[in-house]
Amino acid sequence: MQSLEDQLKQLSPEDQVKLTSGTNFWQSVAIPEYQIPSFRMSDGPNGLRYQAGEGDALGINDSVISTCFPTASAVACTWDPDLVVEMGRAIGLEARSLNVDMVLGPGINIKRNPLCGRNFEYFSEDPYLAGMIGAGWIRGLQSEGAAACLKHFAGNNQENDRLLSDSLIDPTALHEVYLEAFRIAVQTAQPEGVMCSYNKVNGTYSSDNAYLLTDMLRRQWGFKGTVVTDWGALNNKVASLNAGGDLEMPSSHNMFDQQALTALKDGQLKPAALYRAAENVLRVAEKSRPKFNGDRQTLLEQNGKLAQRIEENAAVLLKNDDHILPIQLAQKVLVVGQMATETRYQGAGSSHINPPAQTSILQGLSHAGIVYDYQQGYAFSNKEADQLAGAAVKAAKNAQTVVVVAGLPESAESEGFDRPTMALPANQNALIDQLAAVNSNLIVLLVAGAPVELPWQSRVKGLINLYLGGQFVGDAAANLLVGKVNPSGKLAESYPISYQDVPSADSYDKNPRSVAYAESVYVGYRYYEKANQPVAFPFGFGLSYTTFKLSGLALDQHQIQAGQSIEAKVTLENTGDRDGAEVVEVYIGNSPNRALKPLKELKGFQKVFLRAGETKTVTVELTARAFSEWDDQQQEWQLPAVDKAVVVMIGSSRESLSAPVNVVGQALATTSVPTWYITPVGKPSLSDFTAMSGLRVQPPITSRPGQYTRLSTPRELSAHSAIIRKIATVLKNNQSKGITDPDSPEAKFMDAIIMDTPLIRLAQQSDGKLSLGLVDRLVALANRHYWQVIWGR
Repeated sequence: MQSLEDQLKQLSPEDQVKLTSGTNFWQSVAIPEYQIPSFRMSDGPNGLRYQAGEGDALGINDSVISTCFPTASAVACTWDPDLVVEMGRAIGLEARSLNVDMVLGPGINIKRNPLCGRNFEYFSEDPYLAGMIGAGWIRGLQSEGAAACLKHFAGNNQENDRLLSDSLIDPTALHEVYLEAFRIAVQTAQPEGVMCSYNKVNGTYSSDNAYLLTDMLRRQWGFKGTVVTDWGALNNKVASLNAGGDLEMPSSHNMFDQQALTALKDGQLKPAALYRAAENVLRVAEKSRPKFNGDRQTLLEQNGKLAQRIEENAAVLLKNDDHILPIQLAQKVLVVGQMATETRYQGAGSSHINPPAQTSILQGLSHAGIVYDYQQGYAFSNKEADQLAGAAVKAAKNAQTVVVVAGLPESAESEGFDRPTMALPANQNALIDQLAAVNSNLIVLLVAGAPVELPWQSRVKGLINLYLGGQFVGDAAANLLVGKVNPSGKLAESYPISYQDVPSADSYDKNPRSVAYAESVYVGYRYYEKANQPVAFPFGFGLSYTTFKLSGLALDQHQIQAGQSIEAKVTLENTGDRDGAEVVEVYIGNSPNRALKPLKELKGFQKVFLRAGETKTVTVELTARAFSEWDDQQQEWQLPAVDKAVVVMIGSSRESLSAPVNVVGQALATTSVPTWYITPVGKPSLSDFTAMSGLRVQPPITSRPGQYTRLSTPRELSAHSAIIRKIATVLKNNQSKGITDPDSPEAKFMDAIIMDTPLIRLAQQSDGKLSLGLVDRLVALANRHYWQVIWGR
């Protein structure tokens, strides 16, 4: 068999360029005359969205039945990379059972703001936790022969205007927060693919960004795989290849091939860059992957049980006043909420899975033998609100215990658009207040992919956060309620009391095309702790039906320098009467008066199962990297000559132990930054951000006729062209066939995809139906350059 090098030498420049573009929505190009096969991709990451026929990005076209695991926002709450390895293996086996070569996942972007519509697809606000959980997913998937494609690289932290946004991030925040999860996952698990995001980072599209794709990803982190664009994220073919991009997806029907060949001849496209891209695509296509020899039905049954086990380990017990939980199996309860019968178990968009079965909360209670009465209480449509609430309140007056299932409806969170508010639907909040007024034994099961405000928090005794728990969330919830499973999930993100407590609340989605990450490193707990801002529930928190005690922190040394590591040992005891699992969280503490440094940063963790009364010694190794900081002048991580501390906590009590560490490293450079970045109280100003970073927000621009380009969107162009409005309507109608509910997340996603995607990006994904020539005519029409519309030039 020929080596990759020999095969590449046989290929003409035309064939090499051909390899760098997809052949359809899901496959790379095959070149049969050189025995080069294509490889098949499929959406993830909480299951396999395999489309056997015509592909789409929305989940509208039917997908093959696959296991729907809990979404990433739930999975991260397990704090258990080994369990996530099992999930990755399960998805890998399902992928190979359908001859899928590469699964598009996991997504490890940082949860900068609770309103990002895609937060359910991401793991955490913390890069270390996100990176380690993501690495587990990748290791598991790739152990079964399927390739992982880590996404979305980088700074993809919003959905509104995601194809045109510019993430303005200062160097410290970029490297210590937004790139760090990617670095950990790449260096720990070596995914075969990395997907570049739609947005710009500091003025340059990710697909064209040599600093991200070459300087960091390939040179510093040692990535050896293939860079794939997000679907329609290619900005400039030549710039992308030169920057480190390899494969444009989906197929644009060779729209940019001639441009690349011309650039190769005149020296703009580097031959070595084209060779590298073709080689990387060829490596994935020609990799020998195992055949699936099992029974797929049996695999789905096994994976369904795993999906339930993951949710049982992920659900977070947030409140348990008066030990109201677990409930007794013989105890009759009143269950309230439409979400109990129509339980959400996944998000909307490209991750939408078609599972073989699913259970609602009520079905789960029935399966577990729990006796209950049911009242709807509220409706997603808000119809008959008073009547439904009145009946539920009347029933609650005579009930021993009331279980309310509350959460976000499907239309509230999805890929493609951001949430407008952090509030639950008003009818749900009002109902819980009314129920609490007549019955003090109130338990809430929360079903949502991201944090919500909990104005009734003090009025309920029990609260379990289920997140979006996969196909068998109902069975998992029942097992948790009756104590068959002891909750062990810990929050992977902070729960603010109100949206205005979020450091980016005043700027998020206010100018979505030029986005100042003005809070810098102060994201999530990094902000709330240093700003002394109270939260509803902190990062890393989660109760249990048993109790744990932490004691005896000991370090094997109290000084660290390059090449060394420190072992932190601590004693963990289960002091209760139930078996259970606890998470030991290890942080590196910083001096409170340092600029751009939070009080502490997660750098290690371990989930530990203990029988009632059992004691274990837990050891966590901290390498010198855990104490290092980004030095932008040197463009590398350095140990600073400062005093730090090792801080150890457990998820249930939040009590901490600490020990000092002297870091032997480089003297700190003296820099002057606005006071907010030393003591972050309140919200940062844009002027302070510019003074700190040198980055400047561009004011919003309302384009007018004469200013439109290929990057203008149908929504912009429609404002001044009735013809384009009509064309956009036809496009939406054609793409929306099969969507019956105009208020569904699929309908809202489709509107965003058609109306807010630049014309050139629509052309790239149009299967050849929207040519560059037609794009230019539409732009000319909107610009009122009628001579160009007529003559096409």
